[in-house]
Amino acid sequence: MPAHHSLHVALTAELCRLVERLVASGRYQSSSEVVRAGLRLLERAEALPSEASLPGSVPSTSSAANDQPQE
Repeated sequence: MPAHHSLHVALTAELCRLVERLVASGRYQSSSEVVRAGLRLLERAEALPSEASLPGSVPSTSSAANDQPQE
């Protein structure tokens, strides 16, 4: 089993409630397991080719793009 390192993170109240719900559901035994599972998903998503690099793809409308004021 790989060595574990401790890392302190601050979560919004909404994310904290999500972690608590997932642990309470019994699917995860600890908040650390929830965070590790989320990071594994993020790692997989980051490894996928981006939509912009696929031929014929249409750029997604992310919430960050929608934060720009309309003129």
